[in-house]
Amino acid sequence: MKASTHIGFAGLLYLVLLTTAGVGLTTLNVLAVAVAAVIPDIDSGASLVGRVFPPVTRGIERRYGHRTLTHSLLMVFCIALLSLVPLLAGIDVFACVIVGYASHPLLDTCTPNGVRLFYPFSGVRCVFPFDGNSPHRFRVATGSKLDSALAILFFAACIPALYVASQGYERFIRVAEHTVESAVKDYEAFARSAIVYALMEAHDQLSGEPLKGRFHVVGALNPRALVFEGPDRKLHTVGRDFESEYVADNIVCEKGEPARSAVRAVEMSGRLLGFLGESGDTLCESYFFGDVVTAGTPVILSRPKFFNAVTGSGKAIRLNYARERDLGDLNLNGVLAAGGTVIVKTVRREGPPAPDHARAAPPGGVLVDFTVSVGEYVEFRKQKGDTVRAGEILAVRAVPENLDEQNAVNGMRRANADVQDRVSVLGLDREIADALLASASDSLEFSNAVELVKRGYAPPSSRARSELKWARTKRSLEKLLAARTLLAGKIALEHGRLRLADSALMVKERFHAIRSEFRSPYAGILLDARREPSGGKEKIIFIIMRFSP
Repeated sequence: MKASTHIGFAGLLYLVLLTTAGVGLTTLNVLAVAVAAVIPDIDSGASLVGRVFPPVTRGIERRYGHRTLTHSLLMVFCIALLSLVPLLAGIDVFACVIVGYASHPLLDTCTPNGVRLFYPFSGVRCVFPFDGNSPHRFRVATGSKLDSALAILFFAACIPALYVASQGYERFIRVAEHTVESAVKDYEAFARSAIVYALMEAHDQLSGEPLKGRFHVVGALNPRALVFEGPDRKLHTVGRDFESEYVADNIVCEKGEPARSAVRAVEMSGRLLGFLGESGDTLCESYFFGDVVTAGTPVILSRPKFFNAVTGSGKAIRLNYARERDLGDLNLNGVLAAGGTVIVKTVRREGPPAPDHARAAPPGGVLVDFTVSVGEYVEFRKQKGDTVRAGEILAVRAVPENLDEQNAVNGMRRANADVQDRVSVLGLDREIADALLASASDSLEFSNAVELVKRGYAPPSSRARSELKWARTKRSLEKLLAARTLLAGKIALEHGRLRLADSALMVKERFHAIRSEFRSPYAGILLDARREPSGGKEKIIFIIMRFSP
């Protein structure tokens, strides 16, 4: 068949089979499939690839003929074998080469003369479909109108297959379903790197009032419900009948502008609830989750039958997707928390760094900034309007978790070393005590043997045996004492190494303590405190109105 037919067929296999199996949809993979699909025809001077490499083609065609060696299963097996190592390494392009090459002889079985798939072991021509009464029936002659029609058909079929493969088959199925369960899965996949919006047609659970449009999704309440911001800028839920405020008739989630999320924990003891808004990034939306115990008894007005981001009674308050505006609407910013931990999730829309003039200090103010990593947690010790002294701490960055982990590991190592040392020393001391008793016994036995030999009551050989036994016992004792000395040295060396590791860790902790504190170089009033992006990093910015000297 023509090269265009082979390329169209191989491309269709790539889009339908390989992308479903996880092979990437890339330009390189497409080129690999297309080139591999025409390579087998290098054994024919009339083919496209044969005209590109005429010397190679003439040699193969004279010796083997057309549709033999290069179209055989043996050649497909050899190419697969050569591609085995790259395939195991996860290189997709080699899978495309195998499928593209194998598709060529498979399609050529539909030609009138078929293909010698088992060459050189057999000269049998394999054809499809096979009709014994009419051998050439339903076959496609190379260059015929049917061949051209097949090429057009394959390329036409590649268009919908490309559309499906570009968004993934799972995503395609979810879009086709238009269910809230599929929308939740899309949200969970998209929310890692983008703002998520829902195109929905829904109706109110109670009144039946329709709701249609594109709405910002802030989270997934459960596998069957999403939390979104409605036209009234309040949070609502959409999901199944009798489970949410709005029942989804037709819903699909889609990616919006790129964004990144960061999560941190805030200890609320002794803080005002309004501190959550101050501690969040001013360039993004923050959502609060957790239980807080308040010092007083605030009044929380909840909306029956609606989603409430802030709930509670008495001194217990629960936050669930609460925002700064939700706390403000309930007049909770001034409520003092007696305890509890709040998880703050911040979602920042990515964009170019803020221009320098955005960080310019106002008249009478001095700008002080510090650079931190993107998403690094920094606790502000001072807020707008606070008086600061020169050298006073303005903010503190979080202590790395690995320092605490190293401290714990070192402690475990010291404890294990102490236990092992005590066991080893105790065992050796017991062996030494036994050896001392044995040596004393053998010494007494030798003395008795000498006396008996001297008086003629025993032969001289008994004296020699006793002396040899005593010498062996003394050598064993000497070895045990040497082992005890060596063990003591090893213990001292190990303890010295552990003390050195502790000292190095203390130095790291002291260095980080100094590095993590952002201190004010001036005395004055803090006019502003915020963090802003800056060239792949973030800057902690303080604007201080200095006191007159």
